[in-house]
Amino acid sequence: MTQTLKRKFIVTAMIAVTVLLIVLLGVVNVVNAWTTVQDTTRLLDNLVQMEAQGRPERFPDGQPPEGETLPTFPAGEGWDPPDGAPPFQREDGRGRGFMAEVLTENDRLSAVYFTAWLADGTVERTDVSRISSVTADEAAALAAEAFAAGKTEGRADSFRFASRQNAAGETVFVFLENSTRRNAVLRVAALSALAGLGSWLLMLGLVVLLSKKTIAPIAENMERQRQFVTDAGHELKTPLAIIQANTEAMELIAGETKWSRNIKAQTARLTELTRNLLTLARAEEAPALGSLASVDLSALVEKTAQMFQTPMEQKGLTLDGKIAPGLCVRGSEAQLANLCSILFDNAVKYATEGSSLNLTLQGEEKTCALRLENRCDTLPDCPPERLFDRFYRGDSARTQRSGGFGIGLSAAQVITLQHRGRLEAEYPAEDRIAFTVTFPLPTDAG
Repeated sequence: MTQTLKRKFIVTAMIAVTVLLIVLLGVVNVVNAWTTVQDTTRLLDNLVQMEAQGRPERFPDGQPPEGETLPTFPAGEGWDPPDGAPPFQREDGRGRGFMAEVLTENDRLSAVYFTAWLADGTVERTDVSRISSVTADEAAALAAEAFAAGKTEGRADSFRFASRQNAAGETVFVFLENSTRRNAVLRVAALSALAGLGSWLLMLGLVVLLSKKTIAPIAENMERQRQFVTDAGHELKTPLAIIQANTEAMELIAGETKWSRNIKAQTARLTELTRNLLTLARAEEAPALGSLASVDLSALVEKTAQMFQTPMEQKGLTLDGKIAPGLCVRGSEAQLANLCSILFDNAVKYATEGSSLNLTLQGEEKTCALRLENRCDTLPDCPPERLFDRFYRGDSARTQRSGGFGIGLSAAQVITLQHRGRLEAEYPAEDRIAFTVTFPLPTDAG
């Protein structure tokens, strides 16, 4: 039980850590990618605006040559000087003026791009002076392809491009090399993934180290409860046996009365309850590794069915069984026998008189499944999974007509989990209930 609690604690804690790391690193990488895209878009817009208006260059001393003046360009061309702006000169020799939005020197000098000018779809000239990996012919081909596709902006190979009309009516394309920025984003993503994996492994180590101390109070409390049930059960067995014996002796002397019958019935009921509590307490103890062995489940199920032959005959029940031979599982034979007895006892106890029990035991490639189905007068008024809750009974009034305590199926569930199996309940029809136990087959079975 302690190992089960420890495993659940580790799994739960690591799920929380995983979600936190994914969200945190995801936000960081999304913001980084979005910022990179926005910066690239801004730079590309400024470059295409600059190339369309004529590339400005700063005068070495910030002033025009002696004897020259700076004419004012018509409004609307983007050359009205802002307050305090330095003078610029157009490279194409059509005049000098001021740009309304000026690229910083770092942006302009670090940008890797080429420019192409097209008139009526024909590439007039290209400028590849700011890129070494593209020739003039390749630049012309990329620009012509973009123009033919009718795109004013987009992506081509490792470039992002945008276009704009200049004053001469030409279409100016600027292709900005984008692989460096994309690789930077991918580099950040890879580094953050490695950092996240390292953090996850570190947290896993810490959680494993701290898990034992964390669950110690819970495990200790559960162990005390289990020990109390075990001790109380053993202490009750002796006085109940004495009461039963004294009642039978009293009947031999004074004869049987309704009071003596009630005493014997309730004593038998308490004896069964005590036995069930001890069964549940023992079932919660994981089988020791030394007690695990290969168990012939097929033979065990057949033996259990024969044991319940008399109770079935008393209720007029018939058994329709299909048991595949030779199916073996690894576990405790005593515990597995107890599991089969609980399932058969539950089916016989609640089955409609004169009906049939359907039993199947089939094996697949890696698992085997035991299914027991019976007809009942009234289905429990609850979801099937609630039947495994301790002390839960479908009889909400908790009468003693059925003789059940609501412990057996809980013990069956615990035994199944200890053997790495799965126990499920279902209502296949309006008057039928079925229980299916699935066990893994040994890997060395052959």
